[in-house]
This record gives sequence, C-alpha cells and structure tokens, in this order.
Amino acid sequence: MKKLFSTLFVVLFATSMMAQTGLTCEDPIPVDKSYTGQVNAGDELWYTAFTYDLPMHVYFSPDVDNSTWGPEVQIDFTCDYGDYSHDHKLDSVINILKMLGLSLPVEFMCDKVVRDGKVEWDLSIDERYRDQLTEYGLTHNVQAFVKVYFPDGGKISLTPDPTFQDCMENGHYAKLSDTIDIAANDSNKMIILPYSEWKDEDVRFVWVGEKPARVWVAEDECAFTPVDASVFVKAKYDLDANTNKVLTPADMQAAIDNWIGAGIFYGKVLSDAPGKLVIERIPLGAIQGDAILLKHGESVQLQANDERVFCFPKTWKSTEFLANTQYLMAMHVSNTPEFELGDANVISKYAFSKDGNKRQLQLSKGDISNLGTSATDDYLYVRFVCNQSTQLIPSLWNVESCVANTILIQSGEVFTNTDKNANYRMDYNDWVGYDFNIKWTEKGVLATHFSAICDFVLTDPVKLEVVSVPSKGSKDVSQSELDSWATSLAEEGFVYIRFESSRAGNITFTSAKPAETDPEGPVLDPIYDTITAAICFGETYEWNGQTYSETGKYTYTTVAANGADSIVTLDLTVHPQTEATTEKVEIPFGETYEWNGTVYTESGEYTITLQDENGCDYQATLILTVLPEEKPVSPCVAASTLLEPVAQLTLNLSDAFDIYRIDYQAWLASGVNLVWTGKGALHTFVAKDCEFAVAIYHKDVVNYTEVPAEGNVILNKAILAPLAQYVDADGYLYVRFLTELEGQLTTALAE
Repeated sequence: MKKLFSTLFVVLFATSMMAQTGLTCEDPIPVDKSYTGQVNAGDELWYTAFTYDLPMHVYFSPDVDNSTWGPEVQIDFTCDYGDYSHDHKLDSVINILKMLGLSLPVEFMCDKVVRDGKVEWDLSIDERYRDQLTEYGLTHNVQAFVKVYFPDGGKISLTPDPTFQDCMENGHYAKLSDTIDIAANDSNKMIILPYSEWKDEDVRFVWVGEKPARVWVAEDECAFTPVDASVFVKAKYDLDANTNKVLTPADMQAAIDNWIGAGIFYGKVLSDAPGKLVIERIPLGAIQGDAILLKHGESVQLQANDERVFCFPKTWKSTEFLANTQYLMAMHVSNTPEFELGDANVISKYAFSKDGNKRQLQLSKGDISNLGTSATDDYLYVRFVCNQSTQLIPSLWNVESCVANTILIQSGEVFTNTDKNANYRMDYNDWVGYDFNIKWTEKGVLATHFSAICDFVLTDPVKLEVVSVPSKGSKDVSQSELDSWATSLAEEGFVYIRFESSRAGNITFTSAKPAETDPEGPVLDPIYDTITAAICFGETYEWNGQTYSETGKYTYTTVAANGADSIVTLDLTVHPQTEATTEKVEIPFGETYEWNGTVYTESGEYTITLQDENGCDYQATLILTVLPEEKPVSPCVAASTLLEPVAQLTLNLSDAFDIYRIDYQAWLASGVNLVWTGKGALHTFVAKDCEFAVAIYHKDVVNYTEVPAEGNVILNKAILAPLAQYVDADGYLYVRFLTELEGQLTTALAE
C-alpha cells in the first residue's frame, strides 16, 4: 500500500507540474525560474513559460568536444504549429506581428563560443535580442512554448530574462474588470496596463477615494518615478470621485502605434489619501429581442417583403447602405425591435436613391447621432422595405459632395421640413443684394442655422448666424447680414442651412429681389398655390381669419401684386392622437438606465411628455425596478468549498483533487487545530491561488503541513500570520489534501 501511495504521490506531482518529460507540447517542462537538465543527441524537448518570462537565456554544453551544430530554438504560442485561430487572447500579439511585417514561430540558432578550450553554445538575450523580442509582442501574459532540438547530447540550461519577470512579479497585472487598492502617497506600487489586450474595448478608469488621484503611465521602465520630468512617462490621467477617464480603442491603438513595443505599459497611482482604482470594460448592452446585428463590410441577404428586424450600434460613424437592386427600397428606424412599418415607434424612415443599377442610402455621423438620442439602449433597430430579394452591405461612408446631400432652397418655394436631420443650401449669388423673409406655419420657435460648411451640427459654434423665426410668424434677414457672409463662404458659393424645431411644418424663403416680367406686358392668368399644413389632435389652425380643426382642403382667393387672382389652397392634416405608453424595465444593482435623455438610478415610476413622429405630445411612463445587489463570485470562490474553522470532513485518495478555501481572518483569530483519524499521514497544501498542484515546490504553494497518522497539528497565529501577504482579494487562501488511506479530519478552534 505504501508503494501505491508513493506512486500516486509522484503521479500527482508530475501531472500538476505538466510532467517532466517534455517530449511533446502537451507535457512541456515548466520554466518559471530556471531549468537545468541533461539531454541526449537528437532529443527534441518542449519547455513552457509565460511570455512575461521571455526573452530567455539558453546555454548548452555538449558532451563532445568537436560539436558542430548548436541547439535550434523555436518559440511559439500553440501546439498546433502556426495555427492561432483557437485562442482569441493571441489576436493582439498576431496583429502587432503583422504590423511589423513579422510572423510566428520565432526561430533562433545558438552562437558558438569556446570556453576553457571547450565548445559551448549560447543564445544570450542581450539588449538587441530583448528589444527584438519585445517588438515581436512576446511580453504578453499568455502561455508560450519553447521547442529546442539538440544535435548533440549535453547539459542544457534555460533562464528567463529577469527584467520583465521582475516587473511581472512585483507589479499588479491589471485585468479589464479589476479593483486595485492604492495606499496614500505610494510611488512604488506598479501596475501593468496591457493596452494591446484592451484595444478593442472601451475601458474606464474610476477612482474611489476621498481625495483626487493621478494615474501616471510609462512605456519602457516599470520602476519609473511618477514625475513630469521622467523621460519614460507616456501619459497622465487626473481622476476625482466625480469624474472618470474613458480610453477608447482609438486612444489605445494610438498609444501602441506611437511605441514600438508590444503594448505593455506601466502605471502608478498617486493620491494624498488611500483609495481604489477601478478598471471597467464598457461593453455594448444586450440586443433586444431577436434583432440581427449588422456589421460594416458584411453583407446580408434580404428577402422580398422581409419582416426581420436588424440593428446597428448607435455609435456608428457615417455609413452607406448599398443594395444590389433597381427596385424602390426604404429603411425604417425605431428605438425598439417591436415595431411595425408606419407605427408610432418609427422614429425616422429613409428612401434609398438610385445609383446606376443599385440603390444606396447614406447617413452622416450627425444623422446617426441624432437618431441615437431617441435610442433606449445601445442600438438602433431597422427594417428594410423592398418587393424583391436583394443583397445589402453597410459600410463606412465619407461625405464626398455636400451638394449631393443637401436640398436647394429657391425663393417663394414652399417646402415642408419633416426631417429634423435634413440639410439645405442656398446659392448665395441668387440671394445677395436683397433682404429676404423666412415664414414658418407652426407653433413654437423655428431656429434657422446658417453655416459656411455643410458638415456641421446644431451645437457647433462655427456658424454664420442663427435666426429665430417666431411661432406661426416670419423673420426678415437684411441685405447687410447676407452681405457679411460673403468672406466666409467656400468657392462653391453655397450657404448651408439646418432647422431646429419641435414640430414639422411649412417653411417659405422669399427674396425681395423683383420678379422678372414679360417684356410684352404682365401675365394675368390666375396664380395657384397650395399650403400643406399639419396639426395635432385637439389643436386648431388659424388661416386668413378662420380657425380649422379637421382634416381637409380649404381654398382662399385674393388679388396678387400683379393684379391677377391668387388662389391658395390649404391642405390640412390633423394627426391622430398617440396613446400613452408604459415601459417596464429591470436593471442590476449599481447600473443606470438612460431613458429619453435622462439617467435613472432608483426604482420608481417616471412619467414624461414626449413627441411622436408627427411632433405631437403624448405621455410616456417608465416603471423602473432596480434589482437587489448581487455580489460577483470570483472563479476561485466558485471552484472551491468553504472550510470553516470548526468543521468535519471525511477524506480519501480520490479527494486529492478537491479544493477548499479558508477565511484567513477567521482562521488567524485563534488558530485552528487539525485532528486526523486516518491510519496514514494527511498532506496539507495551502496556496495563494485555486489553480495549484499538490507539490511542495509549486510556485503558488505558500505552506505545506503533514498531519501524522491519528494525530493532530495546530495551525497557530505564528504559522498563519506570515501568510497574510498571499491572501486574495476575497480574503481567502486555498487548500488541498492528499492522503493514502481514508480518515476523518476535524477542524477546531485552537483557543
């Protein structure tokens, strides 16, 4: 039985240490500090290390004096030679390699040296090699495999480079969701910031402390001094309790591009008072319902009269939707996937224009941004209307022609502004030298923004002028105002216009420039005109001294300036009343919910007044429930069983793979007595991480105790106190037991 126990002990050690043979990459020899071994001629051995242990020094002393060929060294990240498709963590490394025009695996030949008359082979990683490997991206915290082929037998030594190893061992490797304790005025604590692993994410730094803090970031030196004069400092971020710093993928890519390294940066946090630095991923929220996510550059096949709902992030930039069809096509946009064509949930709709044998729709960044203000989550939901099947491809779009994407305004023309995102233009030469008038038919002020550039937003301070047209009134723009714009205009001579109003309505621009007349005399045929107007249910429309409240066409006849009859028809539409809406939402504790431009954090019922697609008021109610706080469970807590200071366990051989956690403070308070009834010894391993082997020399094992057969051992304060430095963020240490024979373990307070 003792032979069986000894054999099992060895097997468990060997398995947990990834075996000692090194014949394949499935059982490589671990090199976390250093390794020395004897090899035979023709051997091909595999070693493993985390990439922060690289570069690695390789020394080989052959048994023969006339050795001709040194070891061949190959570094790769996978057992599948050159295949990196199975591990997404390698994406950032591979991308950096591509940018540098390099590829994996990395292969080296050792250099031949003669010491004391004997041939030896070295792959000594001096500064040149180290910097080269750094450019290869081999300082990421991922597992690497080192394969060495030995033409001759001899002694092999592998030693990790201490530079990165010391930085990794003495620093905190920041994760995308992490909380780091910071002492007051601590200029020594180093944090490793793997920007290249974060570059596809939105990341937020949040400081939790009584006083502000500053995050210093350096690029080459982990032991840098956090001062402005330091040549290593790359950036600094000022944080207080009311603000945070958001790093976008563009920010991080720019940082990586501006440094030839692998995207590992070093950080230090200084504050006059202690606090916590919280690093958070800012992900897109979940897509509602069964909406299908659209991606730039990826085509989708639309069916005739397709009823499916698609969506795209409201953070998209200027985008072009190109459809391979000649038939009429439209896109309806909503803030919810539960919508029908033409119902109140449609916040906007667009018609595709014809482009040769295809149809296209172009939305500017401002268009999408304005649509996003109505979004209730991170997405805009769309449906496409086409009576034939077609292929649709969304892609990034750069505005090439302002003229092609704006509507020309001509004097005396009545046009209806139904799209608050629409852009208009005036040909300056047609209007200069005369006053002109802007007439507005609806309630509420019409803000008219004039600009010399077409790609402007309403909040942009770079404008020619903003004219406020009163409710159901008109506003004159003087000749002198128009003349003053001349020096600001581009060569094409256009003035670009956008309108800001809570309602859609009719607008008329009328120039005081005299109308051209027939040289043979005035034309006295009747002049016909139509005014199109719309009001909300319950409102009235005043026109020529009359009040109208129902949908219909109404005619008014007067005499025009030239003496002819002027027959004007009012085409009035009364929009139906929109029913009040109620939305019930649940959010996790600690999260916020943004609804119609307001952020809510507490449970409650909130009612506001909104406007439907016709600009008519209706009531909307949000019933928000904030769920109780759920403390996240770490992977180690989930993978282990809590062992109380007072407990009883029955253990046998098969229980060697079970992992227990101990509440360090509870055990330290009085010490714990381990009483064992088994006929053989009980081997007890205490570690700082849950993923460890029952091996005395494993890097995570911080205490080994053997409880004798039918005996006991007291883990008193003197034994437990030095282990405080290894306690994890949850306050736990982790324990595994190995025994040959079954027995009962009883834990009891020592005092």
